[in-house]
Formats: sequence, structure tokens, C-alpha cells
Amino acid sequence: MSALASWTVPIGPTQNARGLAHPKTSRLSRWCLGVALGGLALVLVLGRGAASELTGKAAPEWDAVFQRRSGWIGADGDYSIPLTTNTTLWLYSDTFVGEVKDGKRKNAVMIHNSIALQQGTNRPEFFYGRTREGKADSFIKPAHGLADGYFWPTHGIRTRRALYFFMVQVVTVKADDPFGFKVKDGWLAEVANPDSPPPEWRITQRQVPFTRVSDNGALIFGGAVWREGGSIYVFGGDSRPESKGEGGRNGLVVARVPEDRFGEFGQWRFLAKDNWQQDFEKATPVFPNVGSEFSVSWLPALKRYAAVYSDGIFGRILVRLAPAITGPWGEAFEVYRCPEMNWPTKAFCYAAKAHPEFAENPDELLITYAANAWNFWDLFSEPRLYWPRFVRVRLGPSHDNDSPPRP
Repeated sequence: MSALASWTVPIGPTQNARGLAHPKTSRLSRWCLGVALGGLALVLVLGRGAASELTGKAAPEWDAVFQRRSGWIGADGDYSIPLTTNTTLWLYSDTFVGEVKDGKRKNAVMIHNSIALQQGTNRPEFFYGRTREGKADSFIKPAHGLADGYFWPTHGIRTRRALYFFMVQVVTVKADDPFGFKVKDGWLAEVANPDSPPPEWRITQRQVPFTRVSDNGALIFGGAVWREGGSIYVFGGDSRPESKGEGGRNGLVVARVPEDRFGEFGQWRFLAKDNWQQDFEKATPVFPNVGSEFSVSWLPALKRYAAVYSDGIFGRILVRLAPAITGPWGEAFEVYRCPEMNWPTKAFCYAAKAHPEFAENPDELLITYAANAWNFWDLFSEPRLYWPRFVRVRLGPSHDNDSPPRP
């Protein structure tokens, strides 16, 4: 999933492209670039000690689980949804299919999305589509007659009724322009039979009526989903000009719906200045300047919710803490700096998010991020880029408050 297209719990949670134009820099639509530059301003404010002082540590043992030599050979997005107590669904956006040989990606094509199923912490099994000619294709495409363009999946949840996950609809507006891709709409996928093999899934696609996209910004829900006390909370990003007074470049907004009515949009309510009400246009951000991709989860040891995101494309991973899903949210603090930013290849990093189902300790965040190259062809000559990268963050008692740690 792109770093650059903005979209988008009381105590005791129950939930442990193709083309020659660079697909990722293409996602830097003009209003999305504003989100990234807002992150730079935040960096200048946050600037803290050396990277060695940060709490995040690379987790290469997790990196290795996802790296392959043929077939699925890298992607971004990296959203995870628990399907059972031992099975996790991974959702990916732009994906390479081909082989890694002699230190390069070869015979590789890029599709727009793929998925994987992982049993426990074993190596996952990847799934993507095939064209009539047998070439690799996206796992899920807009249903005929419903939408054009393609999908980047985001987060979701499994309920007693079905598996749901959100998708951002993206279209190409100028193939030879590195900024020639734009977000068009938001969608919800409903999988009626998630226990069947993914090629057999029966998927219904529905537009999310609470989406607003313009040349100046967007309101899109689905960046993070959390189950709590019989309700499901859906988080989104609001970068529209009318919301920037409270949301900065991209404010985090929240919706709530009863778990057993999740697929019924009429049951959704939206947080507006501490009140839940029906008009989504009145939703107000709970904190400003969230990344375009993010997660919200619970840290048992701290009795705090943690929002994890990247500061645009500048390689810093940030965390905010809150005692309740509605806040108040503390100031953002930095936990990791992506080393790829210092490689000779001109790289950028983005899309940080946590995966609470894999945390080994009650004060731990297991975080993924994506590392990309400004020059698309560098992704072929530098195959260390464009894989899920994992980071472990331990937040001890000193973080059991709403303030950032001191280095």
C-alpha cells in the first residue's frame, strides 16, 4: 500500500501496477505529497538523539520468513488480519512476481495486490491471480461494471458473519507522469467463506459511502480496524482542507459500529468532539498528522492504545499512546529510523504499522514498514528493497504515560 495516499479502543480488547512509471512515486499525488511534507515538519520538531538511542530494533528473523527467491518476491502494504487463533491473513498492495537471481530481480512483473496465509509463525503461502494467458495478475480486481482502476487493500476484521477488508480504488490518469496516479474511492470487500482456500473465496465489493476524495484531500476510512466490547472501531484519515484546522495535514478520525451489524453502513456512527453521531461529515480528528498508513492496537503492559505510523516518507517510525480509543492521545515520539534511507540507492521508507497478534511480550510492538526506491529500476538491481521489513519495539514502564520518552 502506498505511503502516500491518505485514508484511512476501554480496557481489555479481545483481538490479540504496472507500467514504466514508478508506481510508488506515482502515488505521490499532489495532496498526498502534502501529507509527506507535513511529516517532514514533524520530524524537525521531534528531532531526537542518535538512532542507537531509539527503542526499536530490526527483526531480521521475521524478514527472512517472508523473503523468497521465486514467485512472490516482494510487496508493500503489509496489513495483517487474524482469521483464527493460528491463521493470519496478510494483505499486500503493489507486488513483484518473478525471481531473484544473481543479486537482481529478473523476469519480474508488478501486480496491484496479493495476499498470504500464515500458520503460526511459519513461512506464509502467497496467493495472486492469473490472466487467461497464465501471467501473474492481481488477487482482487474491481468487479465488472462497478469500478475502474485497481485496488490497494488496507485493514479489516473477521466477524461471526464474514471476513471484511477495506480497499482503496486507484486509477491511472497519466501513464508517463510519475504523479499520474490518484485515489478515486474507498471500498469494502466481504468474504462469505474465509475458511475456504483463497482462490475459492466468494467476495462481494461495496463502495464505502463515507469516502470523499478531491484534488485537495480526502476522507477515507479503513486504515485500521479494532474490535472492542461488542463494537468495531474503524479508523481513517481526513486530509480535506476543511478539516486541517484540527487534523493538521491528515487527522485521525474514528467510526464505530456494532460487531454484528458491521456490514450495514447505516449503523455506523462517527466521533465528533467526544460525541458519536450519524453524520460522517462532522467527524473530528482525535489527533493530527497521522501517516497515510497506520495501525491502532492495545499494549497490555502499559494499559494504553498505540497508534503506529511513518512520518511521511522520511524513514522515521512514530508512536502515540492513549488511555482510551477516543484519547486523549499523547504527542508522537520516534521509535526507529529506517537504515535504507542511508543506502547508496536513493530509497524512501513508509507505511509503518504494528501487528499485535505477533507480539511476544505485553509491552511489545512488532512493526512492519516498506522501503522503496525513487528510481523504479533500482528495485530490480537492488532486491533488498521492497520486502516487508520488521522491527521490534519494547515500551517499558517509562512509556506508561501520554508523553514522549526522553533520549
